[in-house]
Amino acid sequence: MRAGQGLPIAFARVLAVWDGSPSGGRDATAHLVAFARSSGVDVEVLWPDGASRRG
Repeated sequence: MRAGQGLPIAFARVLAVWDGSPSGGRDATAHLVAFARSSGVDVEVLWPDGASRRG
C-alpha cells in the first residue's frame, strides 16, 4: 500500500474498480481511493452493474 501512495499525486485522476467496501487494513484499493481523495486527486470509481464480491 505504501508504494501506491506515490501514484495519486503523480496523476490528475485515479480510476478504480472498487465495490466501495472499507479498507479495514486489508483492501489496498480502498486505501488508495481514500488517499487519493484526501490528496485532492479526482477519483472515479468503476463498478460494473451486476458485479459482486466473493467472500
